[in-house]
Amino acid sequence: MKRTLLVGVFFFGVVFSFVAESKADVNPDQVYGMLCALCHGADGQPTKQGKQFGSPDFTDVNWQKSKTDDQLLLSMTKGTDNPNYRPIKDMIEELLGVSVDVSIFVPKVRNFGPK
Repeated sequence: MKRTLLVGVFFFGVVFSFVAESKADVNPDQVYGMLCALCHGADGQPTKQGKQFGSPDFTDVNWQKSKTDDQLLLSMTKGTDNPNYRPIKDMIEELLGVSVDVSIFVPKVRNFGPK
């Protein structure tokens, strides 16, 4: 399963490297779809694999209420207590070869919550 995840991330990294050439070109929807959705799901609900890794359900009202924007940003840059989670900032820089201000992902995560 980890091999499949790594192959998928590598493939999308190659594709993404042709799409984004600078920080200004990073589209949070595109990056979420390529990296985050593998575990967090395209709709914000964890995939089967994500559930095994302990990914939270971004659509859960209680989870949304339990996290501030600053906490989300901190987890995206520094990580969480979940040993299966790698900060998205590190993944983008290492796998996709671009530096990005990950605060652009906070609204993406918030949009999964109840309206």
